[in-house]
Amino acid sequence: MKRTAIVSGASGFIGSHLVDLLLREGFSVIGIDNLRTGNRENLTNAMKKSNFELVEMDICSEKLLELAKNPIDIVFHLAAISSVKFSIDNPEVVHNVNVDGTRNMLELARKGGANRFVFSSSAAVYGDPPTLPVHEDTPLAPLSPYAESKVAAEMECLSYETLYGIAPTIFRYFNVYGPRQEHSEYSGVIPIFINQAIRNQDITIEGNGDQTRSFIHVEDVARATYLGGLIESDSHTIMNLSGPASISIRDLAYLIKSRIPTSTSDVVHLPAREGDVKDSIGSMERTSQVLRFSPKVSFEAGLDQTIAWYRIR
Repeated sequence: MKRTAIVSGASGFIGSHLVDLLLREGFSVIGIDNLRTGNRENLTNAMKKSNFELVEMDICSEKLLELAKNPIDIVFHLAAISSVKFSIDNPEVVHNVNVDGTRNMLELARKGGANRFVFSSSAAVYGDPPTLPVHEDTPLAPLSPYAESKVAAEMECLSYETLYGIAPTIFRYFNVYGPRQEHSEYSGVIPIFINQAIRNQDITIEGNGDQTRSFIHVEDVARATYLGGLIESDSHTIMNLSGPASISIRDLAYLIKSRIPTSTSDVVHLPAREGDVKDSIGSMERTSQVLRFSPKVSFEAGLDQTIAWYRIR
């Protein structure tokens, strides 16, 4: 019997890769997206499949619960406003989408009889941790409204486990990169640097560039997220999804420039960004043990693939 999965943020960067994987694995998939930042083009292949349906809807909509009319096996909740910068400018909007929207998705899971709820949280919940790599039991210390909203949404997931027995898998994503990632002033550092280099614009570093990040390819993230939906347990699981090594933002800028040899961009520095985390790399020990998972895409290969994708945009 074909299993049914719901994916919020289905037309987004990570969500669309997850949809493609679920379809390959034989799931019937209902994608939810309001297309505010998502892109229908990301679902070009999925839209050709008879076992995929895209519902254009906001996760905060009261109509969302109408999707529970048929049984649901797994809910993958990826829809969110994920920009620290946007959250500082618009904290109420981010809280509404990231916290109230998560509660609405949990209600959908409850009413649809889902036995697993997979939530995409963020490494931002750790703030500036005292030691690295960060383990899942590190105290949470959010530095921005975005990070705070992810902490609150995690608590919503845990409360639904206590009240209704819906066991959540919570992934704390570190820095995800790869094809289909949106490029805008609110996007991640890799698409910004790549597009600046391709266009021969200054590659702009916010701060001194000493801050470090660990990057993990979107294909690896989609695979781990999928595996998180298959966990057979009556209790919650919280796991990091991080790259195996870290790189400074300054070194990243020069690495990207070197892999686009036609670029005439200069690397320049701007004032540091408010709410920015200094260093970020997560322990993958628990993730490896629970899921038998480790990232497969090397950073250099993934970076070249991502550059090639942006070149044809």
